[in-house]
Amino acid sequence: MAQEIEKSKDQTPYYEVPNDDTAMRRAVIQARKTVGKFITALQHRANGQKDFEIKKPFIQNGQMEHIWLSDVEFVGNRFQARVDNEPRKIRGVKIGQLVSVNPNEITDWLYIDNGKLVGGYTFRVQYNQLSPQDKQEFDQAADFKIEQ
Repeated sequence: MAQEIEKSKDQTPYYEVPNDDTAMRRAVIQARKTVGKFITALQHRANGQKDFEIKKPFIQNGQMEHIWLSDVEFVGNRFQARVDNEPRKIRGVKIGQLVSVNPNEITDWLYIDNGKLVGGYTFRVQYNQLSPQDKQEFDQAADFKIEQ
């Protein structure tokens, strides 16, 4: 089960997920199987679609950290995107840094389509593990809905 470790200055929660989390492994597999849907939507953005993001694992000195990347573009056969949150374990990666990612490296993808979350498989796992009160607070603060 994902455990909230801390909140950063901007109140973005940081979650530590055990390596043997079955739901999270299934979510990553689903994200990778459906990445083509994300690429198609990214390349043919429709009105009301926004916030295209991917998640990539960064590995350094035996530590792994999954970091969300925004401002995503698909160039050639790779994603180009910017680091969207402050790394906690990995050094040398900074917010706003441009990185290149193979589609088979991602661990999640998402975008918002007319106020509804599309994709976000690992995000949904974490959301489903929230307490009812935390879910209610999240739903009130978010500018999108999560449909199950």
